Amino acid sequence: MATRKTSTSKSPKKSTGRKVTQSTGKSKKTTQSSSRTAGSLKKNLSTLTTSKKKQSKSTSIKSTSTTKRTSTRTSTTKNRGVKHTRCRTKALFPHHSMPWRLEPRTGKFNLSWFMCFDHAVDHIERIHLKPNDYKLQCYTSVPADDPLTGDVRTQRYVT
Repeated sequence: MATRKTSTSKSPKKSTGRKVTQSTGKSKKTTQSSSRTAGSLKKNLSTLTTSKKKQSKSTSIKSTSTTKRTSTRTSTTKNRGVKHTRCRTKALFPHHSMPWRLEPRTGKFNLSWFMCFDHAVDHIERIHLKPNDYKLQCYTSVPADDPLTGDVRTQRYVT
């Protein structure tokens, strides 16, 4: 049988897989450009420190306009353009934990119950219902002064 020789290198390969390139001198150019930007940075800072009064006025205008927007959003979010009625008939609310009832006046959807006002309004908006298409009822166990929407919601039950 003939023996086969394989070539092996005596020194291990020290390659990182990157191509070796020569420097093009860009590092000097970038340091020069960074010194230019440092000069322009100082110039910009000096203009900013001299115009503090103008900046504070624009900031106060922005904060008041933002405040106005949030106040209008909360009022539209609370009402959401959906009216409801209160109902005492317990037989209309067969689900103990769902005191909101959405009754169809047209054939666009089925009778449904919800845990809170937001879920009912979301359903109304999702299927693009008009006020003539539905009747939203709330069982009397939900207090009249209860906020219909908000961060903290208390679970209401049909009792």
